[in-house]
Amino acid sequence: MDKLREFLTGVREELKRVVWPKRETVIKATISVIIFSLVVGVYLWILDLGFTKIISFILSLRGSL
Repeated sequence: MDKLREFLTGVREELKRVVWPKRETVIKATISVIIFSLVVGVYLWILDLGFTKIISFILSLRGSL
């Protein structure tokens, strides 16, 4: 039990030294991540759509042989 108490005391001391970001910084970073995720998602959706069309075309050629 002493080890746990010592560990939690150490954790508390470390958390006092942490420099937490300002609210404005967190909001800007969150918006950036959301926008980046949307851009990558749309890019991958377009690639998936293109590959689906290509594969469908190739498979349709196979059926006409």
